[in-house]
Amino acid sequence: MEKPTFEGGYVDDEISLRDIWNLLRRNQWLIFLCVLLVTGGAAAYSYFAVPVYESATTIRIEEERANLPVLDILQELSSGSQVETEMEVLRSRTLAEDVVDSLNLQVEIIEPRGVSRAVLLDRLVAERWAPEGEFLIEPGGDAFRITDEETLESLGEVSERLPAALAGVTFTLTEAARDYPRIRVRVLPFDKAVTKLQKALSVSRPNRDAGIVTVRYESSDTLLVHEVPNRLAASFISRRQRIQKTEASSTVRFLEDQIDTLARQLAAAEERLVAFREEGQVVSIEAEANAQVTELARLQADRNAIDAERSALQELMDEIDREATTADPAGPSPYRRLLSFPTLLKNQSTSELLRSLTEVENQRSVLLQRRTMADDDVQQFTQRIRELEAQLRTVATTYLQGLTNQVQSYDQTLEQFAAQLEVIPQKQVQLARLEREEKVLSELFTLLQTRLKEAQIAQAVEDASIRVVDPAILPSEPIKPKTVLNIALGLILGMMLGVGLAFTREHMDDTVHTREDLVEATGGAPIMGMIPRIRQRGLRPSKTSAAANGASHLGERLVAGRDPRNPVSEAYRSLRTNITFSNPDRPPKTIVFTSPLPQDGKSTSAANLAITLAQQGTRVLLVDADLRRGVLNNVFDLPREPGLSDVITGQAKLSEALRVVDLGESGRMHFLPTGTLPPNPAELLGSERMKTLLRHLEEQFDAIILDSAPLTVVTDAAVLGTNAEGVLLVARANVTERGAIRYSVDQLKHVRAPILGVVLNDIDFRRDSRYSSSYGRYGYYYQYYYGDNGKKKK
Repeated sequence: MEKPTFEGGYVDDEISLRDIWNLLRRNQWLIFLCVLLVTGGAAAYSYFAVPVYESATTIRIEEERANLPVLDILQELSSGSQVETEMEVLRSRTLAEDVVDSLNLQVEIIEPRGVSRAVLLDRLVAERWAPEGEFLIEPGGDAFRITDEETLESLGEVSERLPAALAGVTFTLTEAARDYPRIRVRVLPFDKAVTKLQKALSVSRPNRDAGIVTVRYESSDTLLVHEVPNRLAASFISRRQRIQKTEASSTVRFLEDQIDTLARQLAAAEERLVAFREEGQVVSIEAEANAQVTELARLQADRNAIDAERSALQELMDEIDREATTADPAGPSPYRRLLSFPTLLKNQSTSELLRSLTEVENQRSVLLQRRTMADDDVQQFTQRIRELEAQLRTVATTYLQGLTNQVQSYDQTLEQFAAQLEVIPQKQVQLARLEREEKVLSELFTLLQTRLKEAQIAQAVEDASIRVVDPAILPSEPIKPKTVLNIALGLILGMMLGVGLAFTREHMDDTVHTREDLVEATGGAPIMGMIPRIRQRGLRPSKTSAAANGASHLGERLVAGRDPRNPVSEAYRSLRTNITFSNPDRPPKTIVFTSPLPQDGKSTSAANLAITLAQQGTRVLLVDADLRRGVLNNVFDLPREPGLSDVITGQAKLSEALRVVDLGESGRMHFLPTGTLPPNPAELLGSERMKTLLRHLEEQFDAIILDSAPLTVVTDAAVLGTNAEGVLLVARANVTERGAIRYSVDQLKHVRAPILGVVLNDIDFRRDSRYSSSYGRYGYYYQYYYGDNGKKKK
């Protein structure tokens, strides 16, 4: 018997924009909830957060320009390294310590939140060694009581006139402090206060082409926030001016000492130079030396040119001699290559010999077309060629010897010039050394005099290269929290979180939803049918409705017989057509219905398909082959026994077990129940008696539909599938997992059961249209039939 097979098809894994849109629609409530939670959290944070203010001061820093143009260029290429250096100084711990000391930043207000320290405390002084602690200040009559919050020890009283006596910290209260029921003060260690200040400070350069630096400070203290950057800038400028004055004073003393020493060295160098010129009567040795060096260079160049020509001609003659020993007597003369040497061509005799050689070779070539080399006339031409070659070689050899003689003559002349240069007096070197010494000392003396004047000026004037452009002022509005920005970021982050969770949820969802999912899970099995969800009267559809309500509700799902106009009935008729045309020459007669898991709808699909076949006038037999928990007999309100198991074991005859089901206007069909539920269903279904029974039934009926057990639970369907002409695997949308489908297909392939295809059952087009846009086309007819409320139209 020929059994249908299928090959794995290609599944397109490319994600389109429509797929992403459908994914977002499926998870719209999850995304909305994430957006709502994150945005609400951002709004709550913005409402309860303590406002933070920012104030900034701008400082102009002029870069020092070098006197040398090259150094100016290098300084420009360094992208303002001096400004960057000063910015690092502004970030330094030393300046931060000065600010903490001067503004007593070790002391801060914890409660009431958002109130400036200057509003509550007055005449505040904090020493660097003050220990860490938190103190509670509460009204107690005319004065306020101070309590250590860690030890609960009373530390005395404080008021507008009575200062607090804490370890390393003293302060008084202002009149405004009486408006608050309690005040909490924290004293930080000096190091922590400095570190906290450095974190709250930011130093930036808004424009790299401008020498402007901005110092920003953030704090919840509305009054202190502008004092910190101003104090930092003042401390920075003061320190820089002190350092520059100290450097200038040191430079002046150093330059004065160096100038005295250099003046003595310059006078001695000038005296030595004058004495040398008078003693040696030196006027200009350079002119004589330069003339001889120029002539030596010219002679060397001429000698090199002639030697190069000689080498080239020698190499050419060697090649011609080698070719002459192996050349073909009847071929062209190798001495023709002398034509490539331009100097020989300038010689008239050489040119005439080469022309004669060419003419004689041409005449011999014409004669050789009619005669051989042994011919006398040819021999005469050959002899003439040899004579001309000998003359050419003699001329070339003579010319080569002349070039060699010229090279030797030049070598002798060069040796003479070299000897003359060697005897040039060493006094020129001595003169250059003395002049160089005097020049260097003179330039250094002038330079030091210039630097001394500059240092004296710098010592006398204030440094104007660094100054405050805009001092920090009291801020009018806080920079944090930014309510609108926080809410906007909350919306964006909430949406990103929701989308991320949606993608994660989809990635973790292993159930099938669309025909593409089913094709991928089965490895390319044909999709034989797409069955919509059956609306049960008086029940809300759910994933477990069939299991919860038993066979009675399964009976309501047999819509093919009771409602032929139902879209579900049309889907089963489409399934019938697809099965018929799966093999047009011989449609499968024996078909096994199974599913990966229980409650996937295999029994419903088997029964409805049997009804549609009966409506077509086909002699159809529906067999309940689920020998473990078959329920089809209850669906048709028929007894379970005798049935299939009884016929196989021989306890009943086939005629006794077969029942006829009257379908009314739809016709009738035959039904074979499970019979007595046996302890060994797999063995019975795989027995020879079962095979014989199926062959016998195929002779009596046009179509046999077998409802079998789920594949992932037991192997009954796989065993039964080997005896059938095809197996239909039923999967339930949104319920059946891909892994279960793959396992079921593998089970069938292992026993070589013929797989007709797959049926996707229980499709809710309104729900599942968010998984595939193609469901929308099916949904039009489904909605037309049922209406928007899911109820059947009259």
